[in-house]
Parts: sequence; structure tokens; C-alpha cells
Amino acid sequence: MSKKTNLNAGRQALRAALRELEQTALRGRTRTEAIDTANRRLEQAGLAKLGPTTVGGWFETGSPAKDFRSLWALVRVLLEWSGQPPADTLEGPSHGRATARWMATETLWKTHWEQAKDTQPRTPTPVNAPLLTAYLTAARNAARQHPYPGVPGAPNLPALADVYVHQQTHAPAADDQDSPNPGNAHARGNQTVPVMPATEVFQENAATCVLLGGPGGGKSTLLRAHVADSADDWLSGTTGKTIPVLVSASALTGTDPLPTALARTVTGDLRQAGLLDEPGADFFRHPPRAGVSWLVLVDGLDEIPDTDTRSAVLTMLANTAAAGTGPYRFVVATRPLPEGELGALGRPVPRYELQPFSPDDLLIYATRWFRPLDDPGRHAKAFMGGLVRTRLEVLARTPLMASLLCQLYAADPTRPLPDGRTGAYRSFVELIYEQNAHKNIKNTHDEAIRQLKDRHQLPRDDQAAEQAARQVRDHLPELIDHLAHERINGSTAPAVEILASHLQASRPQKVTQHLWYSFLGDLLRPTGILAQRANDFDFLHQTLLEYHAARHATRDEQARTQILHDLIASRHPADGRLAPPTLDASYLGFLLDGLLTPQDRIATQTTHYVKELTAHGRGEACRFLITQVTLRTNLPLRSTAAQLARFADDTTLDGGVRVGAAGVLAGVDREAGAALLARLADDTTLVGYVRVGAAGVLAGVDREAGAALLARFADDTTLDGGVRVGAAGALAGVDREAGAALLARLADDTTLDGYDRVGAAGALAGVDREAGAALLARLADDTTLDGSVRVGAAEELAGVDREAGAALLARLADDTTLEGYDRVGAAEELAGVDREAGAALLARLADDTTLDGYDRVGAARALAGVDREAGAALLARLADDTTLDGGVRVRAAGALARVDSKR
Repeated sequence: MSKKTNLNAGRQALRAALRELEQTALRGRTRTEAIDTANRRLEQAGLAKLGPTTVGGWFETGSPAKDFRSLWALVRVLLEWSGQPPADTLEGPSHGRATARWMATETLWKTHWEQAKDTQPRTPTPVNAPLLTAYLTAARNAARQHPYPGVPGAPNLPALADVYVHQQTHAPAADDQDSPNPGNAHARGNQTVPVMPATEVFQENAATCVLLGGPGGGKSTLLRAHVADSADDWLSGTTGKTIPVLVSASALTGTDPLPTALARTVTGDLRQAGLLDEPGADFFRHPPRAGVSWLVLVDGLDEIPDTDTRSAVLTMLANTAAAGTGPYRFVVATRPLPEGELGALGRPVPRYELQPFSPDDLLIYATRWFRPLDDPGRHAKAFMGGLVRTRLEVLARTPLMASLLCQLYAADPTRPLPDGRTGAYRSFVELIYEQNAHKNIKNTHDEAIRQLKDRHQLPRDDQAAEQAARQVRDHLPELIDHLAHERINGSTAPAVEILASHLQASRPQKVTQHLWYSFLGDLLRPTGILAQRANDFDFLHQTLLEYHAARHATRDEQARTQILHDLIASRHPADGRLAPPTLDASYLGFLLDGLLTPQDRIATQTTHYVKELTAHGRGEACRFLITQVTLRTNLPLRSTAAQLARFADDTTLDGGVRVGAAGVLAGVDREAGAALLARLADDTTLVGYVRVGAAGVLAGVDREAGAALLARFADDTTLDGGVRVGAAGALAGVDREAGAALLARLADDTTLDGYDRVGAAGALAGVDREAGAALLARLADDTTLDGSVRVGAAEELAGVDREAGAALLARLADDTTLEGYDRVGAAEELAGVDREAGAALLARLADDTTLDGYDRVGAARALAGVDREAGAALLARLADDTTLDGGVRVRAAGALARVDSKR
């Protein structure tokens, strides 16, 4: 047996990593010079110096240093020589990114060091299984709670599971990754991107993926629903590839390593959900079970107000994923961010755009909400009619707004729904205060005031405390607005500390700070607008914070004048033209509503500002207008419609933007918008996916006209196959039978590309399960198709009919007429459906000497993702197999090192 195989896997990985780093770093320098540089730093830190013999042992046998700090000192020198600049030599965003990268890199090397010291193999089942069960139980309990604000104590507030409606998603365009398409067209690029269930985000095999969605678009709900469903599956004995852990992005902004941050957050968040034992950092540092990863769901990245801090979080996630510092996969949920900001995650990173409710989804959602009322169906129809009258039907398709409006309707079905988004939030907050009155929150506040003043013996101190406390209570709404304004502008101070800095909450001299802060907390706690988390208070939703912050920013004439001045100051440096503000679009909408109400001089100036901005702007001005109209900001209707029509007709703009303008125009002026959408759909100078997108949007305005256009596109052989499939799929959402018939025809069309045929059959399965499954099975068995197409069809079938898809994948993995990589791909996909069967096939393929060596390594590497021990053993055997090509052995050794580094 070779000396190499006598080393444990940890020492092999440490040795390989050191040798690879040294080869990159030295470039004419020597190891002795590196040791000397490290020793100077160790001496300054008061640590023992390194000797060449000790360091030689690291490089020859992977023997671990006695003190990690000694190893890290040398590694840091080599990294700097390799071109990784120290964080303290940089400024601005580069400093934040470098700091995050160094933290992730240090964690990786510490993992190498710990594993090199570990001479005992890890057990495939964790010894902390009871703690894992306790975690899953508490996570499920917490995730079943509704994430959106609800009126405290109000009747008819259903559980999340009782009203939850599954949403759809699709991938954003490659050239506009950070921004959802305003028109919600499902056709993108040179092909149509199929709409898929949003739960597919959690099945993504990539180390990191992004979930994009607008304000209140359902991101948090989707994450919670997955946590609840996944935890329930694990607790009931159904296993998977990942175990989810939900964490807010803000919890990752500190200096703690990721495992520590996860442990701290989970302990704080799940304590009230029944978590009795604290999971330490070690719980999250290693796989939760053999062959299973932690799926870290990072929620609310956009809620971090500072760009540099967001960048540091993204960089940390990217480095963690790239370096393999632990058993993690990441799903990052965020609103669209400024262009290019998500690039810190690296490319390619799959990015999914969460779609709003369809009209049918919204009707189902409302019917579920109104179950406690008499005749829920009648109330749901009346509710939908009220949305049309107030032009809120599009905005109500976002789950948060649907939740708020359903609560307003349920509270008083005879009261008309409010006008516009700000009106909806104003009515909702008023409803909260009404319910507070019913619950005698005043008595709670009076008791807090009494307890504060009774702490003082002298009458004058007693009176001063009571007077100050009553002043706070009387101005509490304005103080909450002030708190929101400070939060949105980046303050991370505790809420009570922010309130105490306000003139209306000034602490009397004789009241201690501790008592005053405690009193302020007693006033905030029962408001129903904020929730207490750990030792601080947060707004129940980001949009609720934005609404209150905008109220403060536009609270009087002087404040409104200043805000308008700040908006007008946003100009292009080249020509001085007005530029859309860089503020978050949702918050900007609340600000504009505050400026446009009441009808006074400032409102007139604001109207002029919006007209000038959109009249002389192009793409960015168009997107600004589309977004604000979609948010139902109360812009002047006539001039807004005219500008939207101009943008829709502007041939210099991107086709998707033009479709978005026409679609939004239809919500303001139905006839004009429909006419423009029809014209764009018939415009042969536009690419096919844009025309299909226009027809799809038109179908939501004029069902008959849009359906006719979609049917024509699906039959148009001059269009790309993917575009035709997308048109048929969109038609199925409008006319189920006609769309299904076209999808079946396209799936059988041998003139189409095989992948398009599989896409058509898969889309059909979403409309007609049996017909789609039959077509997918036929395509998987079609020997005239490329092997990868057949595997794709079987994989798609497994999502529709698990048993049938698994059988086909197993058959394809054993099919010697297919290329080796296709057979490996089939076995790997099978492992995602049937872990044991897939693992057995991957092991057999890795041992199959008739296969190409690289395919055998691919099979062993895929097996390691399912069964780490078995995969690692096969990779080690392939790396030592002298009958194989040297390149194959190197590939196997490299794969083995990466597998071991993730232990």
C-alpha cells in the first residue's frame, strides 16, 4: 500500500491544498522566504516561530500544526503572494468584499486543519439526532405561522396553511438578471422560458441560487412553506437531499463565522416555537445527516440598507459556496437590486423570478380567506369586483397586498376598498388601531405609565415621569414613523434607543435609562405594527416600515419640500436631465403618494416633476413609470397614460420594456393598452419571444384576442421552437383545451428540437397530467433522440409520476447504447428520486471498465453527493488505478480532495 493511502482523508486534503497553494504563490520565491515572512508576523503576535522541518511535515504528510494560528500565518502569506489583497489595504465596497472573502477562506483552512487532526472517521448518522429532531419540530412550528402582518386579535385571521396558494416562477433574462420583467412575459431571450412551480427553486443542484420578487411578492411565504413541508417530510420519515434552515440576511452581517451565525439565529427565532436545547455552531458546521446538506434560506437581503454590507454578505456566501467550507447550499431571497449587485455571487448563479398570483389564484386565495364568513364564494366575488372598481386587481395579485385587502374586506364587507397602495396601508394601520381600541390597549399603556411613575417617591419626580410618559403615549404614531425613517436610513440602534432620541420621548432627569427604555418597550409591544425579536423590535414587513418612513418624510410642508428637492436633484451628470431616484421603488412610491397628497403647491410641483422625468427620459424613465403604476402610486392618470403609450411605441426601446409599458397602460386605459399590445404582437420586427409576451399580456386584458394570437404563434413554423412551446403553454393558461391540444401536437412534432418537444410534454403535464406523462414516457423511450434529451424526458416524468420516471431513469442508466455521460446523468437524476437505487447504479457505473475513465470519475463524484463514504472510496480507488490515463487519475484525486474538504 502506498504512503498516500496510509494518510487519513483529512491529511490528504490538507497536504493537497497546501501544495496547490504553494505552486500558485511562490512564482520565483522560496518556501524559506514564506516561512521568514510568517515568522515576523508570529513574533509580533507573541507566538512561536515556525521551523522548516515542521512546515515540511505539513507539505509531505499533511501533519496538522499544533496551533491553527501558526498554519494560518503561513497560509495567509501564500494567499497574499497569490494575489489575494489584505482587506486593510482596500477601501469602500472592496474592503467589505475582501473582509468577507478572508473570513470564508480562514474558515476553510481551519476546517482542513480540524479534519487533518481527526483520525476517526465520522459516523454516517450524527450523534446529535435528537437535537436534529427537536430542531425540525420547532422549525416546522415556527414556519406554519403567517409571515405577513395581521391585525392582532382580529377574527377570521386564518393559518398560513389554510390560505396558502402555490406560486409559479421562471428564470429572469440573462442580460437583466437583477430586474424582473415588468410585463411578466414568460418568453425571454431567444427562447421561451417555461413557467414552473416555485418549489423548483429548492430542488436546484447549484450551490447558490437567487429568488427574486417584488415587494410583498411572496418570497418569505414561499421560504416558510418549504421549511414547514420539508421538516414535516423528515419528521414523518421521508428523506431528501437537504434540510432547510431559515435565516434573515441581517443576521449574517456580523463577524461571526456562518455556523455560529446560524446557531445564534436559530436559537433566538425558534425559542418561542418550542426549541428547548441550543444548537451550537458545531451542529451547523457538519452535515445534518450523511449525504445531506443544510439548505440555508437567506431572506430579506434587500432589507439591509447599506450596499457595502449587502456586498459583504453576498461575497461571504459566494466564497463559502466556492470554497466548499461546509455542507451548505444557499437560496437568497431578495427584491431586485441595483444592476450588477448580485454579481458578487459570481456566475453562473441560477436566478428565479417569483410570479404574482394569477386572477384564478387570487380568487382561490380570497375564497379561502373568507371561509369563516357566510357564503365565502359570494364574498370572494364581491371582493374581486371591489378590486376592479378601485383598480387594485393587479396590485392585489401580490400575496402581501392580497392578505391586507382580504383583512380589510373581512373586517367590514360593506366598506369600499381603499384607493391605491398607500390608501390600503393607511386603512390597514387604522384597522390595527381600531382593534387595539377594542382590546383596550389604552389600559395596557395606562398600566405601563402607572408602573413608571410609581417608581418615584417625590411628587415632583412622580409628576415629571407621568407627564413625559403620557406625552410619549400621545405621540406614539409619530414616534413609530420616526423609528421607521431612522431604520430605512440605515440606523441599527435598538428601537427604544431611537425613540428615546426623539424630542417627544425625552427622558426625565430622575428616570433611569433602564426604566425609560423598558417603558418604551412596553408601549411598542402591543401596537400590532412591530414584533419583538430577541431584545429589539422590528416592523412586521418591510413595506410596512416603508409606509411609516414615508409618512415621517412627508409629515409637513417643510419635510415635503425637502423630499421633492432631493428627488429633483437626481440628474444625469452628462446632460443634466432628470434621472429616476436611486431609492428603492417601493419606498419611492410611498414618498410620491405623500407628495401628491394633499392637493397643494407641492403636489402640483411633484406632478410637473414626474411629467418632466418621463417626457425626456427613455428606458430607465419608462421602467420607473411602469413600476410606479404597477405599485398603484397615485400618479395623474391622463399624463401617465400618454407617457406609457409613447414608451410602447418607441422603437428604440427594448421590446420587453415596450410590452411592459403597453401592459401597464391597459390597467390605466384598457382600450388603448389592448390596441398597443395587439400591435406589438403583430410586429414582425420584434423577436418572437417579445411578440408572444405581448400576446400573453393581451390575453389578460382581452381573452379572446390574446388567445387567438397565442394559437397563431404556436402554429407558426417560422418561429423558434421554444417560442412556439411558450405560446402554447401561455394559451393553456387562457384556454385549457386549446393549449393542451397544441402542446400535445408540438411534443409529437419531429421537426422540432428534442428539448423543445420535452418542454412541450412537460408543460402539457401541468395541464393534463396523464397526457403529458404519456408523451414524456414516449420521448424517453425514443431511440431517435439524443441521449441527453431522453434523460431529460425521464427526469421531467419523475416530477409528474415518480415511479414511472424512476423506472425510465434506471433503464437509461443501464442502456449500453447511450453515451457514458448520459448514463451517469440518468443515474444521478435517479438518485434524486430514489436515493438507494441511484446510488447503486452510480457505484456500478464507476466500476464499469467499459466506460470512459472520465465518465467513471463523474459517476463516483455524483455518488459522493449521495453517499459521501462510498463515493470517496471509489474516487480513491480510481486515483490509485494505474491502468487509467494519468489525467483521469488526477481528476479523481482532485474530486476526492473536494469531497473530503466538505466533511
